[in-house]
Amino acid sequence: MTNALRIVGPKRILASAVIGTVLALGAGCSTTPSRETTGQYFHDAAITSKIKARILEDQALEGFQIKVDTYRGHVILSGFVNRASQVREAMHIARTTPGVVSVRNDLVVKDTTGGGAGASSSSGYGS
Repeated sequence: MTNALRIVGPKRILASAVIGTVLALGAGCSTTPSRETTGQYFHDAAITSKIKARILEDQALEGFQIKVDTYRGHVILSGFVNRASQVREAMHIARTTPGVVSVRNDLVVKDTTGGGAGASSSSGYGS
C-alpha cells in the first residue's frame, strides 16, 4: 500500500497542474469588454495592414503619415493631410476594406494658408 500512495501523490499533483494550466489558458482566451482574444487581435492586425497597404499604394495619399488603429473591426484614422479630398480618399479606403465595422476620422487637414495649426475633419464612428 505504501508504494501505491507514493505513485498516486505525484500523479495527483501533475493532474492538478495540468488542469490548472488548461483552466488558466481557457480564461486567457475568453473575451471581456476591454480585451481582445488572440484571434481578434490578429484579425484587427490584418485589417490595419490591408488599410495601410492600400493607403501607401494610393497616389493621392503617397507620402502622408496616416496612422491606422483597429479594435474589434472599428478603425481610427489619424494624422495630417493637405486637402479634404485626401481625408475622403483615406476614409473610402478604410470603409471598403473587408472586415471593417466602422471608421472614425481623426485626420487633420493642414492649414496651408499659414494662419494656424489646422482644423480637424473628425466626423466620428460610422461616418
